Amino acid sequence: MFTAFKEGLTDKVKENYLKVQNYEGEADKIKRSIIRELSSGFIHPIDREELIRLILTNDDIATYLKAASKRAILVDPRLIDDEIKDYIIEMSRRIVESVKKLEEAVLTITSKPSKSLELADEVERLEEEVDEIRIKALAKILEFCDKTKTSLCIIAKDIVDSLENSEDRCEDAADVIRSIAVLRT
Repeated sequence: MFTAFKEGLTDKVKENYLKVQNYEGEADKIKRSIIRELSSGFIHPIDREELIRLILTNDDIATYLKAASKRAILVDPRLIDDEIKDYIIEMSRRIVESVKKLEEAVLTITSKPSKSLELADEVERLEEEVDEIRIKALAKILEFCDKTKTSLCIIAKDIVDSLENSEDRCEDAADVIRSIAVLRT
């Protein structure tokens, strides 16, 4: 979606936003289903608590990504500075990488807890990179704000902040994975 945003393809951005919205809705259904299952089966309370934390943190990742996407449809992307859009793409790519690492960490948590811990460390590294990109993006946004409409400035900052919040939740999910992996060893 943010590649289309960078290229100024407004229709493609809107089309991709609808996909993001649908995926986030599907994720909400899965979250509710898992929580219902956790409440009805026998799972040790500590494990149940950690699993719920992991589910809710992952839900937050999707929520922040949806928020960033929703903001992108509010403006003509051609009016946003290209360098800001480059930062948005850099942040998005790292978030995708983090989510893939989180998925792998969850899949290996019982069979290879040490691998899960390694992957959690990689997510933390990516979160630190996103923080650095955000600072650069904010500096560029402040410069952009001096010569554009306030509304464009606000949207650009909100997109960057929502992406950074999503990556923060990736790190939070990695912390939960660490906790579960340590309980498994």
